[in-house]
Amino acid sequence: MTVAELIEKLKQMPQEALVITEGYEDGYDTIKKVSIISIEENPKSEWYLGKYIGSTKPDSQKSVFLNAETKADNK
Repeated sequence: MTVAELIEKLKQMPQEALVITEGYEDGYDTIKKVSIISIEENPKSEWYLGKYIGSTKPDSQKSVFLNAETKADNK
């Protein structure tokens, strides 16, 4: 999903609604920080790993990252 697609979806939501993301191991958390990070496809394909990993390569893809309240201090 792109930023433009997300904005369009969010425009259809109640404007006072809380924005949340997945919690550390279970449940949900609020968004604490929105940032731009560099990513690349994860070469490992295990089901429990994310499709992307952080990257420092010059040709890495820039992505908007929604930091969860419990995770933002670690990112």
